[in-house]
Amino acid sequence: MSIIRKNWWKWLGIVLLMYALFGGLLMPLKTGITGVSPLSIKTGEASWVKADIYNPGSDFKPETAILGGRYGVTATEMKFDADGVLNLNFNPHLGKDKTGGVVDLFVKANGQWMAFPAAVSLVKGIADTGASNFTKIAVTADPDKLKGFPNRPILNESIRNLLYHVPMWFSMIWVLLLSAVYSVKYLSKNNLEYDLRSDALIRTGILAGLLGCATGSVWASVTWGSWWPRDPKLNGVAIGMIMYLAYLLLRKSVQDDYQRARISAVYNLFIFPIFIALIAIMPKLGGESLHPGAAGTVGFNEYDLDNTLRMFFYPSVAAWCIIFTWAGSLLYRINKIDYKIETE
Repeated sequence: MSIIRKNWWKWLGIVLLMYALFGGLLMPLKTGITGVSPLSIKTGEASWVKADIYNPGSDFKPETAILGGRYGVTATEMKFDADGVLNLNFNPHLGKDKTGGVVDLFVKANGQWMAFPAAVSLVKGIADTGASNFTKIAVTADPDKLKGFPNRPILNESIRNLLYHVPMWFSMIWVLLLSAVYSVKYLSKNNLEYDLRSDALIRTGILAGLLGCATGSVWASVTWGSWWPRDPKLNGVAIGMIMYLAYLLLRKSVQDDYQRARISAVYNLFIFPIFIALIAIMPKLGGESLHPGAAGTVGFNEYDLDNTLRMFFYPSVAAWCIIFTWAGSLLYRINKIDYKIETE
């Protein structure tokens, strides 16, 4: 029992990790719309719109469909075929004084609303000469009927990578922050143990960063069609990783223990705020970014997260932070043993 009490935070990390990963894999994805065709329809005439439904289930029953935004037009006919395609017939009229534009698609089935943003472009047809038939709409969700993870366009099943990729970055920032704290302690106390701890945490942070890049590349290939697209946040990550890899070379080049520790501490305190600026501040200032929460995009907390996903996401962040802190402590012990062997 004493061992468990002493290492309670490690057991907590393991339990949280198992809960987040296994639960995140077993939780089903909600029914959602994965694609819409055609990309544009003419107003003033009846047109069929096809919506690809993911994971509809055997009891899938469409109730209503709306094309629009704050104001929309309801489908006059709905047909759901065996291939998972929902065929919707719309006859939108914009009216004399309105022009076309891109609108969203909302579908309600089995008491659940599904949305596909920027689904169809409305092109004003020659026959659209009457009054507008767009009316104010209200899309509400029944939380008792919404089971599973949110099904977002483009992301779909890959949204589960949120439990891996994003916690890696949180963990990386956490252990690098701890390393900066130990660098400050070394500069104030001149104790080599603080240097060994800081070095172990930096190496652990580099590992977390590389794993974050790997999981992010897999995610990007699925959602954006490229392993490493042109993106200000990705460019900042690449520069930051190079700076920390340069730390390893810098440390190898200095032989004296105290001089190496002092140079490493100063370098660490110099690059840590730059790294944070590269991955958190510059993407917001550097124009459009594909990443949520950067310039021109919506953050996970406003769009992709729901209460079900939060139940696994936050435990996953805590678990990975604990696991990488644990890994840093193990690496510190190895560094300490190596240092004792070298000095004897």
